[in-house]
Amino acid sequence: MEKNKVKVTIAGVDYALTTEETPEYTTMLAAEIDEKMKELRAANPFISTNQAAVLIALDYANSAKKAEQSADNLRAQIKDYLEDASQSKSERDFYKREIDRLKTEQKAGAAQINLFSSEKEPDSAK
Repeated sequence: MEKNKVKVTIAGVDYALTTEETPEYTTMLAAEIDEKMKELRAANPFISTNQAAVLIALDYANSAKKAEQSADNLRAQIKDYLEDASQSKSERDFYKREIDRLKTEQKAGAAQINLFSSEKEPDSAK
């Protein structure tokens, strides 16, 4: 993948980054972090830039961990749904075979009844 060089400014500090992401995406991320830094420092003017950066990093790490856990839960649910679907398909196939067997049995029974009825007719004609 192509490497992109992007210049961003976060908390008044310029950073020259090399990334595989698009410049627009990287700039958007930097702007988001810069905005969070401004908000945090406005709420607590005595917090240092490093402290603000650590708190923001912890917030992002927390969000990433929760998203990962949510994705794991969704994967587990999907796995359960696929297993249920597979079991339902197996049951459906079993019942289709059972229906076919019963239809065959019914036809054989009907043929025997017709045969029995045909054999009885000459006697009743007498």
